[in-house]
Amino acid sequence: MCLTGPVLRSFVVVLLFAFSCGKRRCNYKEILGSYREIILTELQNLNLTGSFDIAKERDPCPSGKAHHIVHSIYDMTQQFRCLRGGKLHRDLGKPVESMKQLISHNCSHDYLVKRASCPASQKTRGKKRKRMKLINAIRALINCWQKLQSIYALTT
Repeated sequence: MCLTGPVLRSFVVVLLFAFSCGKRRCNYKEILGSYREIILTELQNLNLTGSFDIAKERDPCPSGKAHHIVHSIYDMTQQFRCLRGGKLHRDLGKPVESMKQLISHNCSHDYLVKRASCPASQKTRGKKRKRMKLINAIRALINCWQKLQSIYALTT
């Protein structure tokens, strides 16, 4: 049997559609397992784990859906490079980069296409303010990871 051009194209489109619909956006089990094994340990070594109360601030990952939270975490890891600040930034850079690589490795590329850009803002002056900005960014990331873990535990 010989397939003609239009029939062949239709067949290829159906196969591509079936493949793209069957592929999950992210492998949450792998993401959370690697987070607990590797990244959480790195954060604990820096004494930056625990539950933080950020009720006064806006929720960095307001959605109750796992894929929205993963996307928020990925965006925050990209925004982290915009923050500048000495030794603490270097220490936190490794776990944040690990988070970014973990998510980009376990999620489909087209899901993470949007690249966050650094906002044009005034330069933060003072060591204490820079340090607090970095710590608040890490606290937001940790809270999002905790929220992702609790939501994923409820769905499985």
